[in-house]
Amino acid sequence: MRLPWNRKYLEIGFHVILTAGVLVLLGAVVFHLSAAKNVILETARHVLAVFAPFFWSVGIAVVLEPLVAFWQRFYEKRLTAKQKARVKNRRVGTGITYLLVFGVIALLICGVVRGLGTADLESLAQQAGDFTRQAGDWLVLLQLKLAEYGLLQNAEGILTTAVTEVSTAIENGVLRAAGALPEAGGQILNAAIGFAAAFYFLAEKENVQFFLGQVGNVFLGQGRTRKISGFFTEVYEVVMGYLCGQLVDAAIMGALFAGTFWIIGIPYGVVIGIFSGFSNLIPYFGAAVAFLLAVLSGLFSLEPMRAVYAAIAILLLQQLDSAVIVPRVVGSRVELHPVLVLLSLAVFGGFFGFWGLLFAVPLGALLKNFFFRLYEQKAIKQREN
Repeated sequence: MRLPWNRKYLEIGFHVILTAGVLVLLGAVVFHLSAAKNVILETARHVLAVFAPFFWSVGIAVVLEPLVAFWQRFYEKRLTAKQKARVKNRRVGTGITYLLVFGVIALLICGVVRGLGTADLESLAQQAGDFTRQAGDWLVLLQLKLAEYGLLQNAEGILTTAVTEVSTAIENGVLRAAGALPEAGGQILNAAIGFAAAFYFLAEKENVQFFLGQVGNVFLGQGRTRKISGFFTEVYEVVMGYLCGQLVDAAIMGALFAGTFWIIGIPYGVVIGIFSGFSNLIPYFGAAVAFLLAVLSGLFSLEPMRAVYAAIAILLLQQLDSAVIVPRVVGSRVELHPVLVLLSLAVFGGFFGFWGLLFAVPLGALLKNFFFRLYEQKAIKQREN
C-alpha cells in the first residue's frame, strides 16, 4: 500500500525531530557541563590549529583595515580624476600600512635588544640574591615570633610547605615555557602566512566583498545574505570600537605608568610602565601586571620603600582609569555597563581562558545588543497585536 505524500506532515515531523535533538543536546550539556566544555574546547583548539593561518589573516586584516583605508584616502586625494579612475585596488594604502607596521615592530625589537645589551645583568642578579637572602631572614624571624607567641606551633612546617609549593610552581612554569618554544615557532610561521594573505585581502577588499556577496546570493538568497552581512558588520563595528578604545586607553595608561615609575625611581620604570599599559588591553589585567613588576623591581632596588610608593600610585591610577578614562574612551564606543563588563570577564574568562578575557567585553556588548534587539522586536509585535 502506497502512503500519500503530504509535505505538511513531513515538515511537522522534521521540526519534531529537530526539537527533540536540541533538547537531548541541551540535556547532555547541562548534566555533563564539564565534559561538554572540554569537548568544545578541544574541538576549538583543533580547528584553530588547522585553520590558524586563515584566522591570523582575517584578524590582521580586520585590525589593519582602518589604517589601510586612511592611507588609501590620503593617496587618492593627491590624484587627478583620470588617475583615480585607473585605481582598481588598494595596494598603495596596504603597502604604506605594512611598511609602518613592520617598521614599528623592527624598532621595538631593536629597543628590546639594545636594552638587554646595556642592562647590568650582574648587578640585577646580585640585587635578586640580596632580596632572596633578606626574604629568608624575614621568614626565619616570622617563624621565631610565631613560635614565641604560640600562635602557630607548626609554623616551621607551614613555611617549609609554602616554600616547597612556590619552588614547584616556579619549576613547572620553567618547564611549560621550555615546552612552548616549539609551538611558538609554529605560531610565528602561521603569523607570517597570515600577514601575506591579509595583504591580498586588504588590497582586494572590494573584489573579495563582491565575490562573497555573489556566493551568498546564489547559495543562501539575497535576504539571508543581507542579514548575515548586517550581523558581521555589527560584529566588526563593536570589535573595532572596543579595540580602538582599548588601544587609546592602553596608550594613556602606559604613559601614566611610565611617567609615575620614572618619578618614583623604579628600575626600568619606563619599560615596565609601557608594558603594563599595553597589558591593559585586557581589562583589569594591566594593573595587576604593573603591580607585580613595579613592586618586585622596587624591592630589588636599593630603596625598598619605592615598592610601597609604586603600589599606592598603581591603585590611584587604576581608580582614575576605571572612573574617568575607560567610561569616556571605551564606554562611549561599546556602551557596556561596568557590572556587565565584570560579568563578561568572569563568564568568558572562565570558559575560554586568556582569549575569553581578551574578547569578553565585545562579546558581552554583542550579546547585549542582540538581547535588546530581540526585546524591541517582541515589544513591537505585542503593541501591534
